[in-house]
Amino acid sequence: MKRLGTVLHAFGNNILIVQGDEATSKGEKPRVNSSVMDKTVKNIGKVTSYFGPVKNPYYIVKIDRRNNAKEARHYLNQRIYVQ
Repeated sequence: MKRLGTVLHAFGNNILIVQGDEATSKGEKPRVNSSVMDKTVKNIGKVTSYFGPVKNPYYIVKIDRRNNAKEARHYLNQRIYVQ
């Protein structure tokens, strides 16, 4: 499990914008459709795309509503992880 980054914005109830951590940007970037987890190792969704500068990318995460009943706002300013 690797750190993906910190959640900056939440759009609606199912989209998160994540600022990638420095550790993630130096290493291998996560692939599209990689599973995303919270700090309790619960699957919350998938990486759908990334954008921005190569050294400090931003990721778009789509929350899987079937497995997660929490609203997207719950994850603001929290670190999330990728498998």
